[in-house]
Amino acid sequence: MKFTKKYATYMRGMEAELPAVGLKRLKKMLKKCRSDSDHRSHLQDAAASPAAGRCPGHCSVCDGSFFPSLLNEMSVVVGCFNEKAKKLLELHLATGFKKYTMWFTNKGDNSHGRLMQQGKDLVTYAIINAVAMRKILKKYDKIHYSKQGQEFKAQAQILHIEILQSPWLCELMAF
Repeated sequence: MKFTKKYATYMRGMEAELPAVGLKRLKKMLKKCRSDSDHRSHLQDAAASPAAGRCPGHCSVCDGSFFPSLLNEMSVVVGCFNEKAKKLLELHLATGFKKYTMWFTNKGDNSHGRLMQQGKDLVTYAIINAVAMRKILKKYDKIHYSKQGQEFKAQAQILHIEILQSPWLCELMAF
């Protein structure tokens, strides 16, 4: 089974409704870009060139829609992950009266085993989303013969929207 299908299956199987990266939609954008460049290369009779079937290094269509869309989706995924991880860790680390207050407001259904499972699920969610983002950026670089995907990933790390760089992921893994 291809990763996109595994990813979709995983996201459908999640108990909580968590945001996901639109892999299928992003892959369609790249496929459309590739088919458009195929059409352009046939019109220019450039089938013998090594770049046939691929976009030139800087594709204004892809760059104008692909990266902003991926950036928005990454921000939503990382924001949701950070929020859920923070809430889970606050519940686990709370002491005294605050702990009892939090347990009653959450209807007391959070046993220690359930908290541990939620933590494991969030770590898995973070890892699978990181893999999805890496794969789509790698596909972008492959189609465009560029390193813009790697540059985008580096920029995402600088902007602190790379999920594997989240301090909450480190805390959850220690939990």
